[in-house]
Amino acid sequence: MNKQIDAMVVLEEVAMSLKDSAEQVESNSAFDEGRLMGYYEALSTLLSQCAAAGIESGDIGLSGFTPEDLLKKSQKAA
Repeated sequence: MNKQIDAMVVLEEVAMSLKDSAEQVESNSAFDEGRLMGYYEALSTLLSQCAAAGIESGDIGLSGFTPEDLLKKSQKAA
């Protein structure tokens, strides 16, 4: 495989892992709220950098996902 394809596979794996981990947080405590904010920051940065590089969210398995969904989850638990 060429390095560009390898990099896209790794990027997709990281993106999906972050999203899956964030969606498993129950946000029942201040610690969990902090974890959600960390996932929000990581995914926001990832998507922002991808957009700057011309990579669409669907290219990394995040089609239709917005990091703000995590904040809504956090607010529902409060």
